[in-house]
Amino acid sequence: MSQIIGNFIEEVFDDSKIFMMEFFMHAIPMTKRKQTRYLSMAFMTEYLANFFTFKEQEEDIFFFQKQLQLKSAANYIANELLENSIKYNYELGKYPLRFAIYLLESNLIFVTKNCVNKKTLNKLNNFINELSDSDVSEFYFRQLEKGAEEKSEESQLGFLSILNDYEAKLGWKFETVSKEPEITSVTTMVQLATN
Repeated sequence: MSQIIGNFIEEVFDDSKIFMMEFFMHAIPMTKRKQTRYLSMAFMTEYLANFFTFKEQEEDIFFFQKQLQLKSAANYIANELLENSIKYNYELGKYPLRFAIYLLESNLIFVTKNCVNKKTLNKLNNFINELSDSDVSEFYFRQLEKGAEEKSEESQLGFLSILNDYEAKLGWKFETVSKEPEITSVTTMVQLATN
């Protein structure tokens, strides 16, 4: 059984892929995971830089600033998605964690796919429900205040920053992978306009 929530475009998977990485987190020692994420992000940042090239003689300062903002947004989004996927991945299922970037018309589309256990799925569903019932800016500031008070590691500010600061679109697809133990595959999609 599968369920789609938010802005999720199935057609993007047809032939718009420009980049994909796959991790088998159960095979990476816990002490090496942060380093693995940093190395992956460094590679991805260099890879994405190819899409944001600047001419030295570029006279249009507005264009130059827009490209820098886009590069910064792409790096932030990629880092947030990869970090969340690694952090919440249910490694006992031994399913690969995937990260991909697609280019569809004038959108860069970031996609992660990882497996989660029931507890993580419930937390994510609660967040999505609260998000759909809230104004994004108000929810963002509520979470900032809550995070400052509680010092929680699960502020969910990454998704809210993606929506609030970069005006991107978020969507999810949930698919049951196993009933016993209960494992669900979560595909998270972020669409970032490049124009």
